[in-house]
Amino acid sequence: MRGWRSPAIGLVLLAAAGSPGATLHVGIPGGYSTVGEALAAAAPADIVLVHAGEYRERLVVDQPVHLVGQGRPHIWGDGSGDVVLILADDVELRGFRISGSGLRMMHSDAGVKIAGKRVRVAENELFDNLFGIYLNGSAEAVIEHNRIRGRADIEIGRRGAGIHFYDAHHNLVRFNRIWEVRDGVYFDHSDFNRVEDNEFSRLRYGVHYMYCGPNSFSRNIFRDSMAGAVVMYTERVVFRDNQMINNRAGVNACGLLFKDCLDSVAERNVIVNNVRGIFLDNSHRNRFFHNLVAQNDVAVVLHANSLKNSFGGNDFIDNLAVLHTVGRADADWTPGGLGNYYSDYTGYDLDGDGVGDVEYRLQDAFEYLVGNRPLLGLFLNSAAADALSFAEKNFPLIHGSDERDTAPRMRPVSGVRMVAAAGQAGAAGNRSLPVMGWLLALSGSGLLVWRLRA
Repeated sequence: MRGWRSPAIGLVLLAAAGSPGATLHVGIPGGYSTVGEALAAAAPADIVLVHAGEYRERLVVDQPVHLVGQGRPHIWGDGSGDVVLILADDVELRGFRISGSGLRMMHSDAGVKIAGKRVRVAENELFDNLFGIYLNGSAEAVIEHNRIRGRADIEIGRRGAGIHFYDAHHNLVRFNRIWEVRDGVYFDHSDFNRVEDNEFSRLRYGVHYMYCGPNSFSRNIFRDSMAGAVVMYTERVVFRDNQMINNRAGVNACGLLFKDCLDSVAERNVIVNNVRGIFLDNSHRNRFFHNLVAQNDVAVVLHANSLKNSFGGNDFIDNLAVLHTVGRADADWTPGGLGNYYSDYTGYDLDGDGVGDVEYRLQDAFEYLVGNRPLLGLFLNSAAADALSFAEKNFPLIHGSDERDTAPRMRPVSGVRMVAAAGQAGAAGNRSLPVMGWLLALSGSGLLVWRLRA
């Protein structure tokens, strides 16, 4: 197993690569006329300072320099290949507008492609590229404070990712805003990366994760897409303190999807107003603790081939259905005696210990049938569904799911609260439902921003 090394090491090594050398100016009288000329003349640790203007060129950075824009200069590619290709270690790229990559998916044409180590890409605006930033074997890079917009004129399946990792380890991605690409961040055989404090919107998937080991995702916002996070064929991923909101772009949209995943953790996330909140298929020993799962059509979809997953200390509030199972499910809803809160729980607590004295059944007969016959979901909130549920409770002829929480909580327990409202949600089909007086309903006028109690 690879050891964990903080991407902050990259910043230290970048500084240690040599104190800044000469400053080469581009785009002013007495300076170089093109960025390429200045890069060819630069020595290691030099600063190539590019002044405001348009520079119609493609760049190759093959030695450690600081390439810095002043006045937001525009590096404009010719529509082929990569716009900026970074081959050297210890490079800084900061302060540019970058556009005009090629459109060859086979060659992964990108606004910025990184093959070096300890590279910092910061405070740039990337737009109209196939891929935004592509890390090809890079390590200990820091990608921060960038704005990345995809090619909205291209069908979403033919766009590249905002940030793409291939065989790239120990990198840090933070404080970026990414929208209208195919996937916000795509991981392929890349481990020990951290994705923190980013916002992803209007995408296919906010995170798409294939054949990887440990990575962590913290305090990100995934909204208005087909899925917030799709994690496949991997293990030991950690999701903490994220928001997965308004993912309704399609009938199978979801907040968090695990397929063929092992031993991963989702804690203290806000999963609100998605078609499906959490989806598990052939995924085992994953833990879901202290999440707020509210106002989804279905809170959890659980396939029978998913074993030994556990759910404890979560708040399930105003979902149309808490659980759909495909086949017989196998999950622990009271791990270590820690149950969950359900807004439709009708039991009682005679001893006042905060735990219901009556177990909570996570499915009624209708919800059990829907898991195996998805078209019945069209009637999920209908009088027919209510009638079947009432009949099953009083005349139990249909044996449904055995999923039960034996220690349901009488009050919310996740510790999540709403502190502000900002931004534009813009999701169709939002439902304005009151939630216990402290969770405000989502509407088209604003995106709820959440934090967790310390």
